[in-house]
Amino acid sequence: MRSANLGFFRWYFKTLKNQYKQAKIIYRIKQENPTVTIEDDVTIIGPQNLILGKNVVIQKGTILHCGGKSWSNYQGKITIGDNCQVGPYCILYGAGEIEMKMGSGLAMGVRVLSQQLDMSRVWREGNDMSTSTIPLKFEKVVIEEGSWIAANAIILPGVTIGKGSGVSPGAIVHKNVPPFKLAFAPPARIIKSTPPEREGEKD
Repeated sequence: MRSANLGFFRWYFKTLKNQYKQAKIIYRIKQENPTVTIEDDVTIIGPQNLILGKNVVIQKGTILHCGGKSWSNYQGKITIGDNCQVGPYCILYGAGEIEMKMGSGLAMGVRVLSQQLDMSRVWREGNDMSTSTIPLKFEKVVIEEGSWIAANAIILPGVTIGKGSGVSPGAIVHKNVPPFKLAFAPPARIIKSTPPEREGEKD
């Protein structure tokens, strides 16, 4: 019982320490960027690689991973321009660099990835499939001025979302979207209809 209590207190103090660290990071960012709004439960990793414009809004629960770690050769950057909005519970992995230009926006739950496992290299070189040996590929993602990414869309590495364009909810974008175009996800289809319940046929 005593060891269980000690384990809980170690976990609790570690959690408090991490929360304090994040609060300190966000406080410093707000001091340096007084027009920026950062809501509760936002996590920022590698804040030295984060560049924010004026009137940026980052909503609740979002994770900004700006790279700067050994596995990315200490590279990476997230740049969010003036008047941009990042909706709640978005995830931006910027080890390969992400740039959101002025007036662009992400709706709830959007994921923007600038790195991924380089499976083609593994197959080409005949390496084993252990995830510890699969190399990473880093490619910059650009979200151009005035574009909008709808809820739960996924933007893959190397993609440019053109100026004034839009991405529909739930889309997985693996190639560039031209300016002033819309990228749609496959809509739900009705593949079978059930007959209406007949009178007297009840469970």
